Amino acid sequence: MTTLETLKGLPRLDLRGFVSPVQHLERFSEAIGVEVWCKRDDIGSVGLAGNKVRKLEVELAHAVASGATHLVAEGSRLSNATRAVAAASAVLGLKCTLLLSHDEPHEPVGNLMLDGLLGADLRFVGNVSWLELARQAETVVRELEQSGERVYRLPIGCASERSCLGFALAYNELREQMREHGRTVGTIVHASSSGGTHAGLVLGNALHGFESEIRGVVVAEDVYPDVVGTYLSHARGGARLINADLELTRDHINITEAYLGDGYGLPATGVYEAIDLLATTEGVLVDPVYSGKAVAAIIDLASKNELKGPVVFWHTGGYHALFDPRYAKRIWSAIDRLSDVAL
Repeated sequence: MTTLETLKGLPRLDLRGFVSPVQHLERFSEAIGVEVWCKRDDIGSVGLAGNKVRKLEVELAHAVASGATHLVAEGSRLSNATRAVAAASAVLGLKCTLLLSHDEPHEPVGNLMLDGLLGADLRFVGNVSWLELARQAETVVRELEQSGERVYRLPIGCASERSCLGFALAYNELREQMREHGRTVGTIVHASSSGGTHAGLVLGNALHGFESEIRGVVVAEDVYPDVVGTYLSHARGGARLINADLELTRDHINITEAYLGDGYGLPATGVYEAIDLLATTEGVLVDPVYSGKAVAAIIDLASKNELKGPVVFWHTGGYHALFDPRYAKRIWSAIDRLSDVAL
């Protein structure tokens, strides 16, 4: 059995129900001067959409096989990962506890509203660091285990060596889709924080001889002490799980913090304009926390002739943040044609 056959034969759940399309962004491409396609992982049910679902399909197949009764996940109140875990728990009939690193807000909006609707137990732990959030998650796991639950803990962003295999599979999926259109994959640009998406795409690319460039746009600071090293560890660990003999080094982890702006969930130059341009040229929505920063990067890199085409913007989802009043007001006031309209 080849390595690719081993990868494709991995135990996994079907949480999406269909293959997300790849869409040529013709008018957007014309506007920025580079051929851009979009892998629409933002499409799915409201609860089960976004890049985290691919990770969960692999990770939770293992959790179910292990006899888990309770899932524990951690993130911010803006987290797409915790929302996806809550949805998957509902689908699978598992209990779910989410640790969220903010104080309880006055208004339950965006992903947070969905977390509650999907039946998760929400625990707000204040504005703590990612490291402290992980420590508190470990405490909750022990507490639940002592009460008799069989707990499966999902790390920040659901990123692990096992879950990244979902995106190694996804790279192959995209490659075949682009080939059907008579196109190749020159560069993939995506929003990145915990690293599972990037690690998986790097691994998938490696399995095909490094034929594409994988560029991660970092949207959260200080997730790990060594971000590149952690991403690389996920990719190498995934390779071991499928017995892939690959030489993966730090040079294969191509990420940038140039579009992080003021930090996670905070403004960055060009993001609101990017949201506006993609919406008005293609009717595709991105948010200011995650995917909007990746689109801003594409626009900027295209203006500098630093992208090898065809470019694929991997839409990792997260549009729910657009309905958070804090972000809605910022976007409205930042876009010239909207800012003069009284609210």
